[in-house]
Amino acid sequence: MRIGEETITVPKHGGVLVGPKLLRQVFNDTDEEVLWLVIGAPEELEFLQGSKSKIDLSVFYPVDPKQLPKELHGVQWPPADS
Repeated sequence: MRIGEETITVPKHGGVLVGPKLLRQVFNDTDEEVLWLVIGAPEELEFLQGSKSKIDLSVFYPVDPKQLPKELHGVQWPPADS
């Protein structure tokens, strides 16, 4: 993953927090298949009480924090080590 001018290797089941103003690029330079979960959200100010924004919070917060996207229905995550 590139963050600004730096290139890092994200470990298996690892995570990276990238600030909103930083340039980022994900890529796979191996022969193995990779699954990425990339999450973005508006600034926290949008969620303050009294905000005039009419945001549907269910889009950002699923029923269960470990809920997988519908495309991965039936998949065990994290996968068992082979």
